Amino acid sequence: MLGSARAAVPRILPRRVPAGVRTVITKSERWTPETARNAQQIIEGPQSQDLSKVLPNIEGMWPNMAKEEQYSVYKAVEELQRKNWKELSMDEKKAAYFVSYGPYGPRKAVVPQGQTGKVALGVAVGVLLGLGGFYSVRSMAQPAPKTLTKEYQEQMTARAKETKQNPISGIASEGYKGKGHVA
Repeated sequence: MLGSARAAVPRILPRRVPAGVRTVITKSERWTPETARNAQQIIEGPQSQDLSKVLPNIEGMWPNMAKEEQYSVYKAVEELQRKNWKELSMDEKKAAYFVSYGPYGPRKAVVPQGQTGKVALGVAVGVLLGLGGFYSVRSMAQPAPKTLTKEYQEQMTARAKETKQNPISGIASEGYKGKGHVA
Protein backbone atom coordinates (compact mmCIF):
# COMPACT_ATOMS: atom_id res chain seq x y z
CA MET A 1 0.00 0.00 0.00
CA LEU A 2 2.74 2.44 0.93
CA GLY A 3 4.63 1.67 -2.27
CA SER A 4 1.62 2.32 -4.48
CA ALA A 5 0.87 5.62 -2.72
CA ARG A 6 4.49 6.63 -3.08
CA ALA A 7 4.43 5.87 -6.79
CA ALA A 8 1.38 8.11 -7.25
CA VAL A 9 3.06 11.12 -5.62
CA PRO A 10 5.04 13.11 -8.18
CA ARG A 11 8.71 13.65 -7.48
CA ILE A 12 9.38 17.14 -6.25
CA LEU A 13 13.08 16.87 -5.53
CA PRO A 14 15.55 15.92 -8.26
CA ARG A 15 16.94 12.41 -8.09
CA ARG A 16 20.41 12.12 -6.70
CA VAL A 17 23.12 10.11 -8.39
CA PRO A 18 24.33 7.42 -5.96
CA ALA A 19 27.77 7.94 -4.48
CA GLY A 20 30.52 6.36 -6.50
CA VAL A 21 28.60 6.51 -9.78
CA ARG A 22 30.29 8.64 -12.41
CA THR A 23 28.31 10.57 -14.95
CA VAL A 24 29.36 12.35 -18.10
CA ILE A 25 28.01 15.69 -16.90
CA THR A 26 30.36 17.64 -14.65
CA LYS A 27 29.42 19.73 -11.65
CA SER A 28 30.20 22.93 -13.54
CA GLU A 29 27.64 21.98 -16.21
CA ARG A 30 24.74 21.13 -13.88
CA TRP A 31 21.77 23.42 -13.51
CA THR A 32 21.22 24.00 -9.83
CA PRO A 33 18.43 25.87 -8.01
CA GLU A 34 20.83 28.81 -7.76
CA THR A 35 21.24 28.72 -11.54
CA ALA A 36 17.46 28.86 -11.90
CA ARG A 37 17.24 31.88 -9.55
CA ASN A 38 19.99 33.71 -11.43
CA ALA A 39 18.37 32.83 -14.76
CA GLN A 40 15.06 34.23 -13.51
CA GLN A 41 16.82 37.56 -12.98
CA ILE A 42 18.14 37.38 -16.55
CA ILE A 43 14.69 36.54 -17.92
CA GLU A 44 12.99 39.40 -16.05
CA GLY A 45 15.86 41.89 -16.07
CA PRO A 46 17.07 44.35 -18.70
CA GLN A 47 19.72 41.86 -19.91
CA SER A 48 17.12 39.37 -21.13
CA GLN A 49 18.10 37.10 -23.99
CA ASP A 50 16.80 38.09 -27.40
CA LEU A 51 15.65 34.75 -28.81
CA SER A 52 15.66 36.04 -32.38
CA LYS A 53 19.48 36.33 -32.16
CA VAL A 54 20.04 33.06 -30.31
CA LEU A 55 17.70 30.64 -32.09
CA PRO A 56 19.14 30.70 -35.65
CA ASN A 57 22.58 29.59 -34.41
CA ILE A 58 21.78 27.88 -31.11
CA GLU A 59 24.15 24.97 -31.78
CA GLY A 60 27.11 27.34 -32.10
CA MET A 61 26.15 29.73 -29.32
CA TRP A 62 25.10 27.18 -26.68
CA PRO A 63 28.60 26.05 -25.56
CA ASN A 64 29.73 29.68 -25.13
CA MET A 65 26.73 30.75 -23.05
CA ALA A 66 26.79 30.98 -19.27
CA LYS A 67 24.71 28.42 -17.37
CA GLU A 68 22.19 31.09 -16.45
CA GLU A 69 21.80 32.16 -20.07
CA GLN A 70 21.40 28.53 -21.14
CA TYR A 71 18.71 28.05 -18.53
CA SER A 72 16.89 31.23 -19.58
CA VAL A 73 16.94 30.09 -23.23
CA TYR A 74 15.74 26.65 -22.11
CA LYS A 75 12.80 28.21 -20.26
CA ALA A 76 11.95 30.49 -23.21
CA VAL A 77 12.02 27.55 -25.63
CA GLU A 78 9.92 25.56 -23.19
CA GLU A 79 7.31 28.32 -23.36
CA LEU A 80 7.51 28.30 -27.17
CA GLN A 81 6.77 24.58 -27.21
CA ARG A 82 3.44 25.18 -25.49
CA LYS A 83 2.22 26.94 -28.63
CA ASN A 84 0.79 25.17 -31.63
CA TRP A 85 3.70 23.51 -33.40
CA LYS A 86 2.28 24.43 -36.80
CA GLU A 87 2.73 28.10 -35.92
CA LEU A 88 6.40 27.79 -34.86
CA SER A 89 9.15 28.82 -37.26
CA MET A 90 11.76 26.33 -38.42
CA ASP A 91 14.41 27.99 -36.19
CA GLU A 92 12.14 27.65 -33.17
CA LYS A 93 11.54 23.97 -33.92
CA LYS A 94 15.28 23.35 -34.39
CA ALA A 95 16.01 25.14 -31.12
CA ALA A 96 13.38 23.10 -29.30
CA TYR A 97 14.92 19.90 -30.64
CA PHE A 98 18.46 21.02 -29.76
CA VAL A 99 17.51 22.08 -26.23
CA SER A 100 15.71 18.78 -25.68
CA TYR A 101 18.13 16.38 -27.38
CA GLY A 102 21.34 18.32 -28.09
CA PRO A 103 24.85 16.99 -27.44
CA TYR A 104 25.43 18.74 -24.13
CA GLY A 105 25.03 17.79 -20.50
CA PRO A 106 24.33 14.08 -20.05
CA ARG A 107 24.20 13.54 -23.84
CA LYS A 108 27.61 15.12 -24.35
CA ALA A 109 30.04 12.84 -26.16
CA VAL A 110 32.35 11.06 -23.74
CA VAL A 111 35.19 11.21 -26.24
CA PRO A 112 35.68 14.63 -27.86
CA GLN A 113 35.58 14.67 -31.64
CA GLY A 114 38.93 13.72 -33.17
CA GLN A 115 40.13 11.85 -30.07
CA THR A 116 39.06 8.34 -31.10
CA GLY A 117 42.57 7.46 -32.28
CA LYS A 118 44.03 8.36 -28.89
CA VAL A 119 41.34 6.38 -27.11
CA ALA A 120 41.92 3.33 -29.34
CA LEU A 121 45.69 3.59 -28.76
CA GLY A 122 45.14 3.88 -25.00
CA VAL A 123 42.88 0.82 -24.99
CA ALA A 124 45.43 -1.17 -27.05
CA VAL A 125 48.25 -0.18 -24.68
CA GLY A 126 46.09 -1.15 -21.68
CA VAL A 127 45.30 -4.56 -23.20
CA LEU A 128 48.97 -5.18 -24.02
CA LEU A 129 50.03 -4.20 -20.50
CA GLY A 130 47.40 -6.56 -19.07
CA LEU A 131 48.55 -9.44 -21.27
CA GLY A 132 52.19 -8.73 -20.42
CA GLY A 133 51.39 -8.74 -16.70
CA PHE A 134 49.40 -11.98 -17.04
CA TYR A 135 52.16 -13.83 -18.88
CA SER A 136 54.92 -12.50 -16.58
CA VAL A 137 53.05 -13.78 -13.52
CA ARG A 138 52.26 -17.02 -15.37
CA SER A 139 55.95 -17.56 -16.18
CA MET A 140 56.82 -17.41 -12.47
CA ALA A 141 54.15 -19.95 -11.52
CA GLN A 142 54.86 -23.56 -10.58
CA PRO A 143 54.56 -26.22 -13.29
CA ALA A 144 51.17 -27.80 -13.96
CA PRO A 145 50.24 -30.64 -11.58
CA LYS A 146 50.80 -34.19 -12.81
CA THR A 147 47.05 -34.80 -12.89
CA LEU A 148 46.80 -32.53 -15.92
CA THR A 149 49.04 -34.69 -18.13
CA LYS A 150 47.39 -36.68 -20.92
CA GLU A 151 48.80 -40.00 -19.67
CA TYR A 152 47.32 -39.50 -16.20
CA GLN A 153 43.91 -38.61 -17.65
CA GLU A 154 43.95 -41.72 -19.87
CA GLN A 155 44.74 -43.84 -16.79
CA MET A 156 41.79 -42.20 -14.98
CA THR A 157 39.52 -43.10 -17.91
CA ALA A 158 40.69 -46.74 -17.79
CA ARG A 159 40.18 -46.84 -14.02
CA ALA A 160 36.65 -45.39 -14.41
CA LYS A 161 35.80 -48.18 -16.89
CA GLU A 162 37.20 -50.83 -14.50
CA THR A 163 35.15 -49.56 -11.58
CA LYS A 164 32.07 -49.08 -13.81
CA GLN A 165 31.57 -45.40 -12.99
CA ASN A 166 28.24 -44.05 -14.28
CA PRO A 167 27.08 -47.25 -16.03
CA ILE A 168 23.84 -45.70 -17.37
CA SER A 169 25.06 -42.79 -19.49
CA GLY A 170 28.75 -42.34 -18.69
CA ILE A 171 32.09 -44.02 -19.33
CA ALA A 172 30.95 -47.55 -18.32
CA SER A 173 27.77 -47.47 -20.44
CA GLU A 174 27.34 -49.58 -23.60
CA GLY A 175 28.39 -47.81 -26.77
CA TYR A 176 30.08 -44.85 -24.98
CA LYS A 177 31.99 -42.77 -27.55
CA GLY A 178 33.16 -39.81 -25.45
CA LYS A 179 36.73 -38.84 -24.49
CA GLY A 180 36.33 -39.81 -20.86
CA HIS A 181 38.56 -37.86 -18.49
CA VAL A 182 40.92 -36.68 -21.23
CA ALA A 183 40.55 -32.95 -21.76
